[in-house]
Amino acid sequence: MEDTKAKVEALLHCNAKGYTVEEVSKHTGIRKKGLIKDALHHLRIDYIERNGGLKIDEVEGIWKMMVKDAHVEAVTEAARPEIDKAILQTLAYIAHKQPIRQADVVRIRSNKAYGHISELVKHGFIEARKDGVSKKLSTTRKFYDYFDLPDGEPFELEE
Repeated sequence: MEDTKAKVEALLHCNAKGYTVEEVSKHTGIRKKGLIKDALHHLRIDYIERNGGLKIDEVEGIWKMMVKDAHVEAVTEAARPEIDKAILQTLAYIAHKQPIRQADVVRIRSNKAYGHISELVKHGFIEARKDGVSKKLSTTRKFYDYFDLPDGEPFELEE
């Protein structure tokens, strides 16, 4: 059981989005779902008894390792990923002009914007919807949450 718990714990540590029991099975090679469920429940108890800064919990069938609520505020700033300045400028332009066609962003920001847009979609800051031969870009809820902006408010660039 200890080896199973260690594998499951290591896996949960690798992905903030978490895993279903089936995904844990796939990634760890442990086929017995009951064994995985037992390991998850024991890990949850271990983390509670340890009284540290982390917890393991299940939310709608997804098991996650998370910062305990009492410590979220203390680590929020440190947990923010760094965003490259050029990508941040592309994001600001999209936010200011949204919804905007990808072709228009590339025309203004150069062909490097294709990579920027790809990164921004991958990290969940913008969404890209098919719009004819181009895509229509707009910001997501994560954008507003990350930058602590009121959702739906016009985004103004400072000159």
